[in-house]
Amino acid sequence: MARKRKRDGGGGASWLETYSDMVTLLLTFFIMLYAMSTIDAQKYAIIVEAFSKGTEVKKEIEDLSGTGMMDGGSIEVEEADEEDIDQLYEMLKSYVDENNLSESVEISKTEEYVFIRFSDNITFKGYSNNLNQSGRDILDVLANGLNLVDEYVEEVIIAGHTAEVEKDKSNIDRALSTDRANAVFQYLESKNVISPAKYLAIGYGLYSPIADNSTPEGRAKNRRVEIFISRKGHPISYTEIIKDTINGDDNTEGEDKIEYQSNQLR
Repeated sequence: MARKRKRDGGGGASWLETYSDMVTLLLTFFIMLYAMSTIDAQKYAIIVEAFSKGTEVKKEIEDLSGTGMMDGGSIEVEEADEEDIDQLYEMLKSYVDENNLSESVEISKTEEYVFIRFSDNITFKGYSNNLNQSGRDILDVLANGLNLVDEYVEEVIIAGHTAEVEKDKSNIDRALSTDRANAVFQYLESKNVISPAKYLAIGYGLYSPIADNSTPEGRAKNRRVEIFISRKGHPISYTEIIKDTINGDDNTEGEDKIEYQSNQLR
């Protein structure tokens, strides 16, 4: 009796479909690899930096929207909270505002530095170089701020100033201004919040006035301590800042410009 032949199940077509799907996927994969290999290296580096460091590259990444790397729109990168010396500025400003000290403490900042000016009444009394309690209190706030931003600080320059009156001797004023700058410096250094190498204390004596010494009000303004805190990477000459502040810009002419000389008050 003859055996019956098995009928072909017709499964031949199924493996062709699987094969064609695999080829399609491989083709897609190689197209993707080719597309990635043609990306502008500089723009790719921008994206890598944005995600690895969290730096602000919003503008550069938005420029990529027209390069074919994106289909419309721009990549949104969350900006990191930079803990730079702006924190220090905000802490001091809040303290001054909350304690109504705006008449005695001036604070300003730029991209390069934070500048603080203390009037005589908040730091010292008479011809003393002993810090007032009010001076210690605000220096405590400054120390806390410096502790937070140490790695972003280039230098902390502390300058003492006095005012000219008839009975004063220039050597007394020079020594007093230096002693006061050193008193502030030593108080901050005792907090051990930043490297001592970043501090510099200067005594200007009576030779860097910001007001008229002929009036009590002017002399009160001239008796002051100033602190200049430069950002990392922005070392600036404090003396040049003082010159620019006193003399104004280079367009100032004639009698309106105060000559920054040692004999200007004589």
